[in-house]
Amino acid sequence: MLGAARHGTWRARRGGMANALPAAVLAAAAVLAACRHPDPTNLAVEAVVASAARLPTAAAGEPLRVATYNIHHIDGDRLAAALVADPDLAAAQVIFLQEVVRPRDADSAACAVGRRHGWHCAYAPGHGLDGGSLGVAILSRRPLVDVEAIELPYFNVRFNAGRRVALAVTVEVGGTAVRMYSVHLDNRLNPGERIRQLAPVFDDAGRWDGPALIAGDMNTSPFVWLGHVVPVPAGVQDDRLEGFVRSRGFTTPVVASGPTHQWLSMRLDAIYARGLRVLAYAVEHDVRVSDHLPMWADVTL
Repeated sequence: MLGAARHGTWRARRGGMANALPAAVLAAAAVLAACRHPDPTNLAVEAVVASAARLPTAAAGEPLRVATYNIHHIDGDRLAAALVADPDLAAAQVIFLQEVVRPRDADSAACAVGRRHGWHCAYAPGHGLDGGSLGVAILSRRPLVDVEAIELPYFNVRFNAGRRVALAVTVEVGGTAVRMYSVHLDNRLNPGERIRQLAPVFDDAGRWDGPALIAGDMNTSPFVWLGHVVPVPAGVQDDRLEGFVRSRGFTTPVVASGPTHQWLSMRLDAIYARGLRVLAYAVEHDVRVSDHLPMWADVTL
């Protein structure tokens, strides 16, 4: 049996505004984004805690399989089916999710799966959506502790602009505590802006004295953007972001993953590691309930 859902208090570290803009411009941007950039005091982190009796045990020294998947608003039933549709994905013990919907007065899609199927779950809402919210989540067969939401810098990208957060948790791997982050960055950002939006996650990880893993949808499309609207082909997004990641002491072990999106052969999703070694990884091209493709990796200390 699963334990009752526990709704924790919102804990956020602010990454700051993206630019020092005049007050009038800030006010206009706030009006444009009001329906998607809600008051963070009303957005508590959601958590579901599974009973230990429902969780499988792992052999000592066994690699930990993690997966990351932007699920593009699908509901809990479709998510549960997707997670067991492929044997390699079904073997994951920690799953980082993005574009997770939480309807008004209901579990998020991720935590609905956790409640029904015996997973630990944490969900952090980013911006409002149809009376509920859209955010990031982590499903885990191992307990999640020290759950925290980290607010990321806001950029007005003209269309679908919204508040962005990262979700941080701690998971025990082989007797060692590992800090883990689920991240979803804006799409129409240029390389310097993308680095600034992700930087608070690395600032947080820099305060953690131990292994860490960051996974999610980095939206490193093969474009730069004029006015956050007009795409110009340029293969610099992933190179620039990965250079920043390595400068902060993390490895970029899945750079040869190939496309993680169904269109334009785009590699949008990533896994970054510190103090962990990636033994194997793959993108599951047959799991197509979203516009993204799930990616997994086996990691060890």
